[in-house]
Amino acid sequence: MKIQSSKFTVQSWCRIIFLSVVGCVLSVFCYSQDSTTISTNKNFSVKQDANIAGLLYQYKDYNRKREFAEGFRIQIMYTDVRDEVYKSKGAMYKEFPDLSSYVEYEQPYYKLRVGDFKSRLEATYYLQQVVTLYPGAFIVRDKIKIK
Repeated sequence: MKIQSSKFTVQSWCRIIFLSVVGCVLSVFCYSQDSTTISTNKNFSVKQDANIAGLLYQYKDYNRKREFAEGFRIQIMYTDVRDEVYKSKGAMYKEFPDLSSYVEYEQPYYKLRVGDFKSRLEATYYLQQVVTLYPGAFIVRDKIKIK
């Protein structure tokens, strides 16, 4: 029995080695076929259904018509005194003329927020400058105007 089992083991090892070699040769052959096809085929065309092109056009048109998107603003103050908010808004225009200022009323408080930032990173950059004048300023999520 030992002779037969060792004979069977030798045969099975030979099969495994043979299948491995064949697999390697086939993979190299397939890889070389793909690489020559890719390197020789420099011009190509993409065929797409007309419905897909129509959907893309509608999506672009919808995005052009949108006025607001999700973004970030910097909240400068939160108070119930209306005159104080508008004085701070004037001061913000003098210090940062490139930032838009918005006064929002949420009964009974007024919020002064500045900027239309698409990313938190951009808002953080301006926050570092605004904090020198208003130490309590912080970043909030808000609907921003699309420029």
